[in-house]
Parts: sequence; C-alpha cells; structure tokens
Amino acid sequence: MRDLSLCLRPVEGGTLERLESHDPRFLTVADLVQREAYAEAADAIEALDAEGVYEVRLSAYYLFTALREDGLGRLPDVLEVLVALARAAAEESARGEAKDKSKPAVLLNKALTWLFQTLVSALKYHHGKKDAGWETWTKGFTDGRRKDALRGIQALQGALEGPAFRNGAQGLAGLGQWLKETQERAAAPAPAPEPAKPAAPAKGRGAKAAAAPPSPFPRATGPLQLRGSAHLLELCDKLKAFEVLVERGDFQKAALVSDDVLRTLEDFDPRRYLPELFSSFGALLNRHVGDIQEHWERKDSMEWRTLSQFYQVDLGAFVGPGE
Repeated sequence: MRDLSLCLRPVEGGTLERLESHDPRFLTVADLVQREAYAEAADAIEALDAEGVYEVRLSAYYLFTALREDGLGRLPDVLEVLVALARAAAEESARGEAKDKSKPAVLLNKALTWLFQTLVSALKYHHGKKDAGWETWTKGFTDGRRKDALRGIQALQGALEGPAFRNGAQGLAGLGQWLKETQERAAAPAPAPEPAKPAAPAKGRGAKAAAAPPSPFPRATGPLQLRGSAHLLELCDKLKAFEVLVERGDFQKAALVSDDVLRTLEDFDPRRYLPELFSSFGALLNRHVGDIQEHWERKDSMEWRTLSQFYQVDLGAFVGPGE
C-alpha cells in the first residue's frame, strides 16, 4: 500500500529540491504516466522522495496510482492529503515574491486538473464495462467511505477558492457529481420491462425491410470517451490560459501562448495526445505487419487503386458483413 504521507513533504517543512517541468527526472516520470505504467511511475516518485526531491504534479500521479491499486476506499485519505496541499499552496502564494507568488497555486491546479480528469475518465470507463478493473476500483468503497469521500470533496472545495484553482475545482466538482449519480442509480429500483409492441405492417409498394442494415462497426450507444495523455491535459491548460489572458486584456502573454498553441497544432500528432484511440490499431499492425507489408508494396497496381476507390466511397460495404 502506497504511503500517502509522501505527498505531504512540503507541508511538513524542511528543505526540498523542487523539480522543473524540463528536468529529465520529471520527464521520465511523466513519460511513464503517459504510457500508463503507473506502478513504475509511483516507484520512481518514491525514489525521488528518498533523495529529497519533490514536485506537486508528481503527487497527482502518485495519488492516482494509490487509488488505482487500492481502490476508492482510499479516496477520503487522498482528499485529506489534497486539502492539506491546497492550504499550503495558498499560504505559500500569499507570502511569496510578487512575480512568483501564484506559482504554488498554479502548479497544484495543474496537478488537480490532471488527477480528477484522469480519475473520472477511468471510473466512467470501468463502470460502463463492469469488468475486473471496476472490482478493483470499488474495493473497500463502502457506503460509509462514500459519505466520507463526499465530505472530503466539500472540504477540498472550500480550500480551492480563487481563480487560480478554477480548473482543479471544476474537475473536483465532476468527481462529486459522478459519485452522487452512481449512488442514485444504484439506489433506484429497476424499471419494469415494457410490453413488446406488435410490428407495424409495411405500407406502400416494395416496402420490405424498414430497418437499416446493421453496421459492421459496433459502437457504444453513449458518447465516445477517451483518456487523453499528459500532453493533452497540458494543451487544455494552455487553451484555457489563452482565454483567461484575452479576457484580462493581457495580449502580450496571450500572443506568446497562442504562438505556442499554433506551433503545437502544426506538428499535431494524435498518437501523442490520444494514445488510447490508436492502441488497438498499433498492436494489430505490429502483430501482422509481415502480412500487410507485402500488399503495401503493390500500391501502384490497378487492383490497389480500384480497391482504394471502393474504400473511399462506402466503408461499410468495403469491410463487408461479419461472419
């Protein structure tokens, strides 16, 4: 079980080395998180802690790993840690130098935004699947612990006052809303099945099958939900920062942010920002690249060009019915 007190080093006092985002040690952990190697990332954070190295954004990765490994039964403890961090960040910002006084709150806001967005996304995914992952997430999450978690959310909301914590507070509100909704759905009685309705007779000449043919690509009925990488969350922060700066009329800073965002879009690689979307594609391509490569080598053939036209006109017919 992970030691959550590791995240409270700045609250406890003492001399700590603060990592910057460009530090290779920070980037190593961030890369592990992006690859969802959370246990390895947490181990690396523990090693940095042993060296007296601290960064609040690493705490978000560590707390998420603790929840992922031990279940939501630890959520009240995680929220208690975050309340202490929020209060410490507010105090540090209040007594800091003018040019740097907002930095502790800004860094904590980034950490909270990533933590709650990633947590809610993972919970929604496994709740919908009702898979083994969902059993792990709900381990130890009794009604009593749920109530403790909701109280913890209220306490953290009180500590996240001010515009510096806006994104983190929104993510926290999303977690609270999800907990309440799932509790209400679990308590609600199951609806009675509706009686089957007789099929309406076909009308008009040639009316045979009113229903459209089934799609060869089964999709979820709800909206598509994907977990973004740490890079996507950072891009979201930059987009929000641009909005805030424009509203404030600080166009010099807005110009710098917009220039960075535009350069990001010019070199935009969706695999870097939405790795989950391409995970199955990459795995299958890697497994069967030998079988596929021989067809790539015939791109100039008439057969390839004809098939390509068919592919672009009707993807469903191109794939054909399932067996």
